[in-house]
Order: sequence, then C-alpha cells, then structure tokens
Amino acid sequence: MLNKLEVFKLLDAPLLLGLSRKSMVHRTLGVSPEEALNGSTVLHTIGIEKGADIIRTHDVKEAMEAILLLEAMRQKK
Repeated sequence: MLNKLEVFKLLDAPLLLGLSRKSMVHRTLGVSPEEALNGSTVLHTIGIEKGADIIRTHDVKEAMEAILLLEAMRQKK
C-alpha cells in the first residue's frame, strides 16, 4: 500500500499512516521491534513524501524531526 499511497489522495480525505515498529519493518531488518526506529522513520518519510497527512508513531520526537527536515527541504526548492 505504501508504494501506491498517492492513489488514496483521490479520496480527498486525510491519510493516516501507521507503520511504527510494525512487523514488516523489524522482520525485514532482522531486528527487534524496539530496534526498528530507523526503519520506521524511513518509511514514515516515504509516506509523507507520498501524501500522508498524519503519522501514528511510538516515537514522536523522531517523527517530528523527519517532518521538520522534509519541510525545510521543500522550502529550499
């Protein structure tokens, strides 16, 4: 679904993305859920770039840092 997330924007409704520490993240990386922060942040970043409006996360500080960096990069374009 993440690969085609932008398609859901056709619904004209806010998109919630909840990938924080999901099994697809930690199993793919071969780590425990507690060690999956980096993977979750990467997928959240991709989701935001593809149109996610809301991020449901266990790691608010790190998610906010990713959002702030994306916003800063968008302003420099």
